[in-house]
Amino acid sequence: MQAVDKWAARVLLLNSGLALAVSLGLLGEPLDGQTATVAFGTAMLGFVAAVLSLRRHPAGLWAALPYYAVQSVSYFPFAGTGFSVKAGVSIGLVLQFKQAVVVLNVLALLLLGVTIALLVWRRRLASR
Repeated sequence: MQAVDKWAARVLLLNSGLALAVSLGLLGEPLDGQTATVAFGTAMLGFVAAVLSLRRHPAGLWAALPYYAVQSVSYFPFAGTGFSVKAGVSIGLVLQFKQAVVVLNVLALLLLGVTIALLVWRRRLASR
């Protein structure tokens, strides 16, 4: 399980590094004001979580939870403003409803599940 722990930390580092590059305008088209701020804050949270996870600090996995959680669901109503945080790599499952479109980031949900499993594994190791 330690190999999975190290792999998850490296994936988090890669994902947050890509998100930082996008939020700073180095990759892709430049983001506008508030979107860039949210993307940069999310990317920094992921980067700090990755560094802590690579050092096997418990706060690293706890910080990865909100990083992946905010990316898991995007909501786009047909009238009004929506909610979307795209940081890093995204593979989306699009659900179209009568009044809105909901996008589930399958990759973020998978990595959120891996992070939760690692937290449970670490807790069981600590309780022995």
